[in-house]
Amino acid sequence: MERKQIKAMFFILTMIMALVCHHQSEAISFVGRLKCVLDIRSVEGCVDAIKKATKGDSRGLDKQCCDAISGLTNDCLPIIFSGGPAIGLLVKAACTHKFDDVN
Repeated sequence: MERKQIKAMFFILTMIMALVCHHQSEAISFVGRLKCVLDIRSVEGCVDAIKKATKGDSRGLDKQCCDAISGLTNDCLPIIFSGGPAIGLLVKAACTHKFDDVN
């Protein structure tokens, strides 16, 4: 192969690898977002309790829901609490106040 052909092949392979890696990272982030949502949805009534808690009514937060909330990573907070991660921290604090032994 000529030098120009080798450079062209290298360039094409580099572009293909960049595209493949880019699409894998998008799939991983989608899986991560899905896991965040499924963790909360797996607890019956937790979604409704979170909606109420973001408006200041934490009565609906039960132990299972608070356990699910406390298990959320910081990456999940903006996904679950779309109003901002600060709201997620406030809901976590409400759970801690309500159930002292929550992680």
